[in-house]
Amino acid sequence: MSPAPKPALAEMRDRLFEEVERVLSAADGLDATQLSWTPSTKGANSLLVLAAHTVGAAERHVVRSVGGGEVSGTRDEEFVVRGDLAPIRARWDAVRQKIVETIDNMPPGRLDDAVPKPSRLRTIHGVLVHAIAHAAEHAGQAELTRDLVKERDAAR
Repeated sequence: MSPAPKPALAEMRDRLFEEVERVLSAADGLDATQLSWTPSTKGANSLLVLAAHTVGAAERHVVRSVGGGEVSGTRDEEFVVRGDLAPIRARWDAVRQKIVETIDNMPPGRLDDAVPKPSRLRTIHGVLVHAIAHAAEHAGQAELTRDLVKERDAAR
Protein backbone atom coordinates (compact mmCIF):
# COMPACT_ATOMS: atom_id res chain seq x y z
CA MET A 1 0.00 0.00 0.00
CA SER A 2 1.17 3.51 -0.72
CA PRO A 3 1.46 5.86 2.21
CA ALA A 4 -1.54 8.17 2.37
CA PRO A 5 -0.74 10.62 5.13
CA LYS A 6 -3.59 12.62 6.59
CA PRO A 7 -2.23 15.85 5.03
CA ALA A 8 -2.59 14.39 1.51
CA LEU A 9 -6.17 13.34 2.16
CA ALA A 10 -6.97 16.72 3.70
CA GLU A 11 -5.49 18.46 0.67
CA MET A 12 -7.67 16.42 -1.69
CA ARG A 13 -10.74 17.03 0.48
CA ASP A 14 -10.12 20.77 0.58
CA ARG A 15 -9.55 20.98 -3.17
CA LEU A 16 -12.83 19.17 -3.79
CA PHE A 17 -14.57 21.64 -1.47
CA GLU A 18 -12.98 24.56 -3.31
CA GLU A 19 -14.26 23.33 -6.68
CA VAL A 20 -17.80 22.66 -5.44
CA GLU A 21 -17.84 26.13 -3.84
CA ARG A 22 -16.78 27.64 -7.20
CA VAL A 23 -19.91 26.13 -8.76
CA LEU A 24 -22.16 27.41 -6.00
CA SER A 25 -20.52 30.85 -5.99
CA ALA A 26 -21.13 31.22 -9.72
CA ALA A 27 -24.83 31.34 -8.91
CA ASP A 28 -24.58 34.00 -6.22
CA GLY A 29 -26.70 37.07 -6.84
CA LEU A 30 -28.69 35.57 -9.70
CA ASP A 31 -32.48 35.34 -9.75
CA ALA A 32 -34.52 32.20 -10.43
CA THR A 33 -34.83 32.96 -14.14
CA GLN A 34 -31.08 33.40 -14.51
CA LEU A 35 -30.38 30.25 -12.49
CA SER A 36 -32.69 28.23 -14.74
CA TRP A 37 -31.40 29.62 -18.05
CA THR A 38 -29.64 27.03 -20.22
CA PRO A 39 -27.23 28.00 -22.99
CA SER A 40 -28.36 26.82 -26.43
CA THR A 41 -25.21 24.73 -26.92
CA LYS A 42 -25.85 20.99 -27.13
CA GLY A 43 -25.36 19.32 -23.76
CA ALA A 44 -25.30 22.58 -21.79
CA ASN A 45 -27.00 22.84 -18.40
CA SER A 46 -28.40 25.60 -16.24
CA LEU A 47 -26.55 26.85 -13.18
CA LEU A 48 -29.11 25.08 -10.99
CA VAL A 49 -28.46 21.77 -12.70
CA LEU A 50 -24.69 22.26 -12.56
CA ALA A 51 -24.87 23.06 -8.85
CA ALA A 52 -27.19 20.16 -7.99
CA HIS A 53 -25.18 17.69 -10.05
CA THR A 54 -21.80 18.80 -8.72
CA VAL A 55 -22.96 18.42 -5.12
CA GLY A 56 -24.56 15.05 -5.86
CA ALA A 57 -21.55 13.74 -7.76
CA ALA A 58 -19.21 14.73 -4.92
CA GLU A 59 -21.44 12.81 -2.53
CA ARG A 60 -21.54 9.73 -4.75
CA HIS A 61 -17.81 9.76 -5.39
CA VAL A 62 -16.64 10.21 -1.82
CA VAL A 63 -19.43 9.10 0.50
CA ARG A 64 -20.59 6.08 -1.50
CA SER A 65 -17.60 5.00 -3.61
CA VAL A 66 -14.86 5.72 -1.07
CA GLY A 67 -16.73 5.39 2.22
CA GLY A 68 -19.48 2.92 1.37
CA GLY A 69 -22.12 5.29 2.78
CA GLU A 70 -25.62 6.14 1.68
CA VAL A 71 -26.33 9.11 -0.59
CA SER A 72 -29.25 11.52 -0.34
CA GLY A 73 -30.37 11.88 -3.94
CA THR A 74 -30.09 10.55 -7.47
CA ARG A 75 -28.31 11.76 -10.56
CA ASP A 76 -31.63 11.88 -12.44
CA GLU A 77 -33.09 14.25 -9.82
CA GLU A 78 -30.15 16.62 -10.28
CA PHE A 79 -30.91 17.16 -13.95
CA VAL A 80 -34.53 18.20 -13.42
CA VAL A 81 -34.01 20.52 -10.45
CA ARG A 82 -36.11 23.71 -10.35
CA GLY A 83 -36.47 26.65 -8.00
CA ASP A 84 -33.63 28.38 -6.25
CA LEU A 85 -30.24 27.55 -4.84
CA ALA A 86 -31.27 27.28 -1.16
CA PRO A 87 -32.09 23.53 -1.18
CA ILE A 88 -28.86 22.79 -3.06
CA ARG A 89 -26.82 24.79 -0.56
CA ALA A 90 -28.56 22.97 2.29
CA ARG A 91 -27.76 19.64 0.68
CA TRP A 92 -24.14 20.78 0.22
CA ASP A 93 -23.88 21.57 3.93
CA ALA A 94 -24.96 18.02 4.77
CA VAL A 95 -22.85 16.40 2.01
CA ARG A 96 -19.80 18.43 3.01
CA GLN A 97 -20.06 17.10 6.56
CA LYS A 98 -20.38 13.51 5.29
CA ILE A 99 -17.31 14.02 3.12
CA VAL A 100 -15.35 15.36 6.09
CA GLU A 101 -16.37 12.33 8.15
CA THR A 102 -15.47 9.93 5.32
CA ILE A 103 -12.07 11.39 4.50
CA ASP A 104 -10.97 12.52 7.95
CA ASN A 105 -11.70 9.12 9.45
CA MET A 106 -9.83 7.25 6.72
CA PRO A 107 -6.65 5.66 8.05
CA PRO A 108 -3.39 6.58 6.33
CA GLY A 109 -2.26 4.19 3.61
CA ARG A 110 -5.62 3.68 1.94
CA LEU A 111 -5.13 5.54 -1.35
CA ASP A 112 -4.28 2.35 -3.24
CA ASP A 113 -7.18 0.39 -1.76
CA ALA A 114 -9.70 -0.87 -4.29
CA VAL A 115 -13.13 0.71 -4.49
CA PRO A 116 -16.24 -1.44 -4.66
CA LYS A 117 -17.84 -2.12 -8.00
CA PRO A 118 -19.52 -0.73 -10.00
CA SER A 119 -16.81 1.78 -10.75
CA ARG A 120 -14.56 2.23 -13.73
CA LEU A 121 -12.02 3.61 -11.28
CA ARG A 122 -10.07 1.06 -9.32
CA THR A 123 -8.59 2.88 -6.32
CA ILE A 124 -9.57 5.41 -3.68
CA HIS A 125 -6.88 7.70 -5.07
CA GLY A 126 -8.44 7.44 -8.54
CA VAL A 127 -11.90 8.24 -7.23
CA LEU A 128 -10.69 11.28 -5.28
CA VAL A 129 -8.74 12.64 -8.26
CA HIS A 130 -11.77 12.06 -10.49
CA ALA A 131 -14.09 13.78 -7.99
CA ILE A 132 -11.87 16.87 -7.98
CA ALA A 133 -11.52 16.93 -11.77
CA HIS A 134 -15.26 16.45 -12.22
CA ALA A 135 -16.11 19.30 -9.86
CA ALA A 136 -13.48 21.56 -11.50
CA GLU A 137 -14.92 20.86 -14.94
CA HIS A 138 -18.38 21.86 -13.75
CA ALA A 139 -16.97 24.93 -11.99
CA GLY A 140 -15.63 26.20 -15.29
CA GLN A 141 -18.95 25.47 -16.97
CA ALA A 142 -20.82 27.26 -14.19
CA GLU A 143 -18.62 30.35 -14.41
CA LEU A 144 -19.03 30.49 -18.18
CA THR A 145 -22.80 29.99 -17.90
CA ARG A 146 -22.97 32.82 -15.32
CA ASP A 147 -21.03 35.12 -17.64
CA LEU A 148 -23.23 34.23 -20.60
CA VAL A 149 -26.48 34.85 -18.74
CA LYS A 150 -25.19 38.19 -17.44
CA GLU A 151 -24.10 39.21 -20.92
CA ARG A 152 -27.48 38.16 -22.33
CA ASP A 153 -29.31 40.21 -19.71
CA ALA A 154 -27.06 43.27 -20.18
CA ALA A 155 -27.89 43.29 -23.89
CA ARG A 156 -31.63 43.55 -23.20
